[in-house]
Amino acid sequence: LHEMERNLEASTYFRRALNFYKSRESDGNDAKVNILFIEGMMYVALENNQQALDCFREGLRLNQTSQRPLNLKLASVMHEMGSIYSQNGEYTDSASYFNVALHVRNLSLGDSFVVARTHYSLGVTLASQEVLTNTTTDAFSHLETALRICEQELENDNVQTAAILHAMGVLKERKGDFLAASTWFQRERDMFISLFGEDHNLVSSISSDLGTCYYNVGKYELARNMFQDALRIMALSVLSEDDRRLEVAELLYKIASCHDSLCDFEEALKAFYKVKELRQAHFGIDNSLVVQTMLRIGNVLLCKGEASSALNCFGEVLGIGYASDSINEIEIANALYGRGCAQFCGYQLSDAMKSFHDSLNWKLAKLGENDPGLACIFYQMAHVHLQQSENEEALTYFEEYIRLMELDPQLNIHDKAQICFTKGIIAKMNENFVAALSLYQQALQMFDTLFGGKHEKIASIHFDIGCVFSEQGDLEAALRHFQVCLIQRKQLLGLDHVDVADVLLHMASLYTKENNFESAANCLEDSDGIWKSKLDNSEKLLSVLMISGKRWKAIHCYQEAEANFEQALEMAITLHGQKHELVADILLDLGELLQEISQSQQAFFCFDESIDIRSTLFGADSPSVAKAEYSKGVAHIFQGQFDEASDCLNRALTIRREKLGPMDSAVGDTLNTIGFLQLKMGNIEGRDALDPLMEALEIRRSVGNKGKVVSTLQNILSLYKKRKDYESCIEVNSDILVVRQDEFGNTHERVAEAWMNLGNVQASAGKFVEARSCYEEALRVRTLNHGYQHRLVAQVLFKIGSLSSRQGNFDDAKKFFAEYIRIRAEEESDPDEEMAQALTLMGDLQKETKEKSKAQINWMSAIEIYQQLGYQDDHKKIIRLQERQKSLGHMIGLFGFGRKESFGRRESGDATSRRKSSASIADNLSVLGLRLGFDDNASVVSKLTMGDAVVQAQQRN
Repeated sequence: LHEMERNLEASTYFRRALNFYKSRESDGNDAKVNILFIEGMMYVALENNQQALDCFREGLRLNQTSQRPLNLKLASVMHEMGSIYSQNGEYTDSASYFNVALHVRNLSLGDSFVVARTHYSLGVTLASQEVLTNTTTDAFSHLETALRICEQELENDNVQTAAILHAMGVLKERKGDFLAASTWFQRERDMFISLFGEDHNLVSSISSDLGTCYYNVGKYELARNMFQDALRIMALSVLSEDDRRLEVAELLYKIASCHDSLCDFEEALKAFYKVKELRQAHFGIDNSLVVQTMLRIGNVLLCKGEASSALNCFGEVLGIGYASDSINEIEIANALYGRGCAQFCGYQLSDAMKSFHDSLNWKLAKLGENDPGLACIFYQMAHVHLQQSENEEALTYFEEYIRLMELDPQLNIHDKAQICFTKGIIAKMNENFVAALSLYQQALQMFDTLFGGKHEKIASIHFDIGCVFSEQGDLEAALRHFQVCLIQRKQLLGLDHVDVADVLLHMASLYTKENNFESAANCLEDSDGIWKSKLDNSEKLLSVLMISGKRWKAIHCYQEAEANFEQALEMAITLHGQKHELVADILLDLGELLQEISQSQQAFFCFDESIDIRSTLFGADSPSVAKAEYSKGVAHIFQGQFDEASDCLNRALTIRREKLGPMDSAVGDTLNTIGFLQLKMGNIEGRDALDPLMEALEIRRSVGNKGKVVSTLQNILSLYKKRKDYESCIEVNSDILVVRQDEFGNTHERVAEAWMNLGNVQASAGKFVEARSCYEEALRVRTLNHGYQHRLVAQVLFKIGSLSSRQGNFDDAKKFFAEYIRIRAEEESDPDEEMAQALTLMGDLQKETKEKSKAQINWMSAIEIYQQLGYQDDHKKIIRLQERQKSLGHMIGLFGFGRKESFGRRESGDATSRRKSSASIADNLSVLGLRLGFDDNASVVSKLTMGDAVVQAQQRN
């Protein structure tokens, strides 16, 4: 009866047994021991543990005086004493008594149920000791032994085995091994269903425990299913209305947490609001459980992008917390933290930082400085510093976040993934992009394991990976990751969420770099629509409008750019007044735009206004004023007002040299533009243009901005071209090639372009062998990147054909032009002027090789293309072609290549001609001696493609 917890009935029988012993054996040591032991058991049944212990201790003392050996009755007493000490939390004494009982029972009974029960009791006691002291004992080993014995002694499912499984699960759960705990809880649940059916309260209880373990390892769907099953059973229970209400609220809270973690925010909100209603009805508004629920509601509102509603929610919590003694410090700190997050989302950065500091102070006072509970605050403070471009401070806070998180002895996979992700952010900020990508991939793999590939965390990592690839210049990879992020965020957050708009804004920038202006415009249009609908007149919207305006301008959508700049200007004046730095910045951007669309008068008005505001705020000799003077000077250049441009640029140069130092990047920019101005003015013979350009080149090399180095080199190249100094042109082009290779590697399209440009200038200098080597390198790179049937490959073939023609190698030249025409003919795009030039040259070659009819056909086709492009019949190119035709004595107009369909007719010959056409690819590759692949040790690279000029350029760089 005692084992079945029917203690009142048990006490009656113990009392009767006690009376029998007292009536029969009142004298003698053994009789007294028996009486004391039975009396102790009676007190145990009556739940009077102290009286029971007194009886057991006295009985043991008397038994020791008689020196009788331990027996099973004494083992039972020891077991009961161990149980009482365990209930009192005295685990060391409890384990001592259980160990004695186990020793005696094991010797007498072997693998029996009683021994199993003793192993179980000892295992539970040692487990409690492990959790309390954070030590390791052999608790789990005892539980495993108990389970083994029970499974061999009791063949069917039974409550005793289920209790052992539960203890094993609890031990793993309390040690933080939730995955292992879920395995034992799942077995226990299956056993209860087998014993009692699916609707028993025990099934409900273990389902809730199992759901908690699933939640802690990120298996949110499984967790939700368990909590929902527990809720279903709860609805069938016979609990009182109040008890049922509280149990339902607790399970709904857990279900809502699963919805939140799965980014199902609508369902999460619905459940949390129901929990708040139930708890508030029972406890009132100023209750800790109600406040916790309100905090979760605020968090979900933030995730939905409803920052204003979230801010109100956290404000309400703070009002309750400050007015009520029942709300603890941690809950107030959490409300302050939530308010900071809402302010951050609304771009109220100074307010957000104050809220985070207040939250930190509350938690520091309660938790100390090394509690992992502080970590999330440092993480958000780091992001505030990032938004303010305070990278050093942001790095410090990210590092503190990691330090605090790693102090947690029970990190789960979600925490480890978040730490890894944050380390990736730090690596990215330090421009260690390889390490950043590796860390992001590790975090992504862990989050994939948790969420199955679809979650806001996963979307965010794809976003950051896209940013890294963008920094590395791998636009294709960057766009691929941004696309994944965009799809997931649209699915998880909705089509009109600000995080969706953020991805679109970044994608617009990449599409612009790829010259895909249509896709860029689509992204900007969608992004603008979301930002303007979601954000009121705020700092965030102002910032977005400025960025978006610049990106509209970059794709030549000037009307949209102007509208955004004007809206931003109006908003900045409303928020900050006329004399503010942001107003000056927007006026400068607007001035540059107006200059680009030839509204020069309005542009110069904006420049002057910007200079006036900056002078008032920072002084006339500030770098801020120099920036506006510089832009004004550039505008004067494009207006042909060179004297005014020179005045502005030299003012900017003087300020920048004095305030920023002679080697600052802004000084290099100014010198580069002054050199460009001198070129525009025609000052090419003296040092007026060359000196500022060479000084700009030195500064830009020291700064390390390779793109700007190339820009200056190209200006120097223009100077040498105008001087017809081809040796210097070759040297500068070789420099550009080396810089491009250093920046992009040997197989990038920018490198192919550099090879082409170097080949062009060598051809102009009459260095045909070197020029051909350069063209061959360009051909190899483009073939590797795009395949042979590509327009860029055709362009190289055109160059090689032209070069062969100039060398008098007419047969080779015709082969290359034929390949060029064949590739271009298979394009879907219309013919262009380059195609007309190729047909003209092909005709010229055919004339030289006495193929007069073919020459006439190609010249006629070239005329048709020029006419299609809008050239009039009296244009010199058409007249010259007609003169070529007349020189052969007759005109042939039956065939034409000028129309797109003409290519189709020309190429749709019989199978033999098609085979010949295909074979010509291999023929031409054979002519070039190309290998499809790169061999770094190949002599062709050093002897044919590099040339002395390129090697010297590498040494200089």
